[in-house]
Order: sequence, then structure tokens, then C-alpha cells
Amino acid sequence: MFGILFLLFTVIPALELFFLFKVGSIIGGMNTVFIVIITGIVGAAFAKSQGLSILAKIQNETQKGKIPGDEIIQGLMIFAGGILLITPGFMTDIFGLSLVMPGTRHLLTSMAKALVLKGMKNGNVQFYSTNTGFYSQTKQYHSDSHLDSNTFEAEFTEKN
Repeated sequence: MFGILFLLFTVIPALELFFLFKVGSIIGGMNTVFIVIITGIVGAAFAKSQGLSILAKIQNETQKGKIPGDEIIQGLMIFAGGILLITPGFMTDIFGLSLVMPGTRHLLTSMAKALVLKGMKNGNVQFYSTNTGFYSQTKQYHSDSHLDSNTFEAEFTEKN
């Protein structure tokens, strides 16, 4: 985890500064600043349009009674891509565009789903659901032989 955080907060910004200075020395400082501002504006507008499109797809799927799993993943990718696009730098812009563009986003969605499924099979990724309508739970622990030490049974009553 430390390595990932070190990469995100130290190495990537240092590389971004290096590329900004390198490009600035070739095309000029003001042109570099102009490119960074334009990519931020265009990227934010594109992320907004793609986000609204995904939101419409999510609403359409839920109205049909389906779970919009792919659309939710794509919505998160568009959100992350929009943040990367408004972050100054060329590497973040390239990765942000790949998250926002529909073609590459679909490829990355399938890769993300494969990673999550692999993690679920390995036991490294677990999902829990709760129902907020039930507030009172009475836990009763049993020492039945069919239950292992990581399992417990619970009874609940619904309150109006």
C-alpha cells in the first residue's frame, strides 16, 4: 500500500512536472499553460456529457428492473477520468481520456470486472449488503456442529 501511495503522490507528480517543463522548453511556457487549460475545459465538458449519458442508461436499466452493474462501473470511471482531466499534466490527461472515451472505457470496464471477479474468487474482495429497514437484530450464537467459527446466526424483527 505504501508503494502505491508513494507512486501516486510523489513519482507521478514529479514525472508530470518533468514533462510540463520539457514540453514548455520546446513549445514555450505560455503555450504549455494554454494546452493544460484547454485540456481541462474540454475534458470536463466531455466527462459531463459522458456522465449524463451513463446516468440516462442507469435510469433506463433500473426502470426495466435490471441491475446496472456495467453502467455503475463506467460512471465511476468517467468520474475518475474527469478528475484526471482537470489535473494539470499530460500523463493524467492521457489516462483520463482513456477513462472517459467510450471505446477504451468499455475495454477497461471488462478488465476491471475480471479483476473484481478474480479477487472475489480468491477471497480478497468481499461485498456485504445491509437492509436499513431492519434496525433491531437479536444475535443468537449456536454451537451446532455444522457452523464453523466464522459463522453466526441471527434473528430479526421488523419495526414499523
